[in-house]
Amino acid sequence: MDPQRITQLIENTHEIQGRVRRSLREIDRRALNAMVLVKRHGNVLAGYGVIASAFREQAAKLQVAAETLQHGVEPLIQSSMRLLQIQNYSHSIQTMLRSIGEGISLGDLPETERRWEADIAKEQIMIGEIIADLLRNLERFQEGIAEQEYVVTNGRIEAALVESSGVPLSRVSREMGRAVAEVRKAIAEWKQQLEEFTHESSTDL
Repeated sequence: MDPQRITQLIENTHEIQGRVRRSLREIDRRALNAMVLVKRHGNVLAGYGVIASAFREQAAKLQVAAETLQHGVEPLIQSSMRLLQIQNYSHSIQTMLRSIGEGISLGDLPETERRWEADIAKEQIMIGEIIADLLRNLERFQEGIAEQEYVVTNGRIEAALVESSGVPLSRVSREMGRAVAEVRKAIAEWKQQLEEFTHESSTDL
């Protein structure tokens, strides 16, 4: 595994997680705004109240799913850092071995290098397994986003039905939709990056 690709993957992961967290907070905020509107206008928005409740419920599920992803990212970072460290050690030993002239005792250096190489292979397998788990969790997250988008669509329909009431439900629904779309986009980008990293790493072996 290329150290630069690993470092880039970790940086991209941090950036995307930040985007997801911000968008999830926005989703919950918009759902709360909808609930406030429903309570303020009573029976006029009873139908939309069901939508707003479902939206907050789905938002809570996405938050739990995001926390599950976070738990998966931590071991990825730890294993990646260990791999980078071992690769640096191995590279140093290889440089030393190349610099030693013929006929000079190498001591334990060759055995140490073999151990580092074995540790590198072990960490690479670990990283592959962690990424496979992350991809499975990302797919489940995408299913949750699809459910949220279904609720958003219903919210737009319901908002259109009560548009004459003068309540700005259409705007709230649009804002909900944008926040959900941002989460979907971020998760899709992250999934693609993990898949590309897995593919590139497998071709290096």
